[in-house]
Amino acid sequence: MTLKLEILSPQEIAYQGEIDLCILPGIEGDFGILNNHMPFLTSLRIGIVYVYINKKISETFLVTGGIVEVSNNKCTLLTEEICKSSTITSGQQIEEDSEEIKKIKQKALEKFYYS
Repeated sequence: MTLKLEILSPQEIAYQGEIDLCILPGIEGDFGILNNHMPFLTSLRIGIVYVYINKKISETFLVTGGIVEVSNNKCTLLTEEICKSSTITSGQQIEEDSEEIKKIKQKALEKFYYS
């Protein structure tokens, strides 16, 4: 049996599917969620979400914080802003990015600066 993962933001359902493992950026450090994990609720800091399928990284996402609930082989991540890591370029090319990416980068830089 596998773990169901949902990544939700107000704008979209960023990811929905069955996975083997996800690694999330918790407030007190990164943590992994596997099948049959004990139920819990925690908050996230800014960081990268790693999604593993068939023992390989399938996708990565940049989140600017959020809440995670794990219950009954289902992991739900609620966040205000998220984007696939593959859509992000280096900070020096910020002028060429879309408005959405610019906004997420700026918010990420502000959170890093003040933390």
